Amino acid sequence: MKLDALIEGIALRRSGPEVEVADLTSDSREVRPGWGFVALKGEKADGVAYVPQALAQGASAIFSPSGVNTPEAVADCTFTGDPRLQMAELARRLHGAPDERLALIGVTGTNGKTTTTTLIRQLLRGAGIGCGLVGTVLNAAGDLEEEAVRTTPESPAFYRWLHRSVAAGDAASAVEVSSHALCLGRVHGARFQVGVFTNLTQDHLDYHGSMEAYFEAKRRLVAQSGRFLVNADDPWGRGLLEREGHVSYAVDRPACYRAHGLDLGPTGSRFTLYSAEGSWEVQSPLLGRFNVYNLLAALAACAEAGFDLDRLVPAVPKVSGAPGRLERVDCGQPFGVMVDYAHTPDALEKLLAEGRRLLPPGGRLHVLFGCGGDRDRTKRPLMAAAVAAGADVLWHTSDNPRTEDPERILDDAAPGIPEALRADATRYHRNADRQESVRRALADCRPGDLLLLAGKGHEPYQEIHGVKHPYSDRAAVEAALQGVL
Repeated sequence: MKLDALIEGIALRRSGPEVEVADLTSDSREVRPGWGFVALKGEKADGVAYVPQALAQGASAIFSPSGVNTPEAVADCTFTGDPRLQMAELARRLHGAPDERLALIGVTGTNGKTTTTTLIRQLLRGAGIGCGLVGTVLNAAGDLEEEAVRTTPESPAFYRWLHRSVAAGDAASAVEVSSHALCLGRVHGARFQVGVFTNLTQDHLDYHGSMEAYFEAKRRLVAQSGRFLVNADDPWGRGLLEREGHVSYAVDRPACYRAHGLDLGPTGSRFTLYSAEGSWEVQSPLLGRFNVYNLLAALAACAEAGFDLDRLVPAVPKVSGAPGRLERVDCGQPFGVMVDYAHTPDALEKLLAEGRRLLPPGGRLHVLFGCGGDRDRTKRPLMAAAVAAGADVLWHTSDNPRTEDPERILDDAAPGIPEALRADATRYHRNADRQESVRRALADCRPGDLLLLAGKGHEPYQEIHGVKHPYSDRAAVEAALQGVL
């Protein structure tokens, strides 16, 4: 697109030539010839420092809050409004407002975003309807799939993926919308046909400061949604419904979409889905009560977006959910091993409740967990307390320490575990080396036990001292069970 057409009506000052802008990015490493580079100021670095790299890689235009010196052939554009919001407006225009050509479904909440969006895509594709995905684990359009970098990408990548979905012929796209994304304008301008609120529990208070501020960040999605679907069983969701109305879904309470008569088994779940349009018998291969909520939200969201439940419900038995979410690891061992992404007190409590339900008589529930570095310190003892309340054997280790001292993170969490339990060497094990903890936990498991590895889920790395090292819980388990470790 020509630069003049791209910036028309957007509060920018431009100097330099009229150029063609093929795409946009705020990551200088992504710049290709003819792309525009947006030099944003972040928490740790100023994008202006990366302008030389962008120019060397062929940028045709530089966008920044203060303006920069550019070569004669490169346009210099200075933002006069909020840079992040203006970047989103540019990206949306450049990619032809793809949100208007898709049934766009945005999912926000503390827990369940990844599984719910993944299920939306799996249900629609299972019914023969194209659906893209923008999420924590995967970004997808048509049959194209790429590993995701963050929960919600910056606006240029967000709109690029929506454009790819349109080009691939997708009818819909499911998007994880984090609180950070809403505060930072990553989905600014997008019109979601349906927005979904799953739940709110303690997380990200290092960023938001309070639960109220965290909730208000999530609530921003309401203003961008044509219809809004809310979990009526969640206290924050009920408050939202009482204040504003909206469409509801629930298991325990009356709602517009309700899962009734739950039958939770070791190989899946069954329930009857009731809505104003009728009822459906649902048989799901996914384990656990929380996955009933995820599936119910996905089905309800699709229905609110105009897709027929008569086509979607038959696709349920073939869904697989998201990687690293209550994912079994089976190498023929005589005990169970499951990997999950649970990294909040509420998610851990629900994970352990499900683990206890799946545990054979006489078996012990082992839980390996840690707390992330450079994140909300107040939730660390709460996470430990949730594990202590539900586990028979605790393996207290590192998650992603990031730039923090791993031992200090362990110290922060330890008070949540009763002192008598910490003193019991048969039940409480502390070791900051996660891979070694995995090996020791597996060695301690007896036939009939169940080991839950919480926190890492799908992640293929562990960030230590600011460096991402290749690591996955699943790979560590497989290596240990196969005698490699």
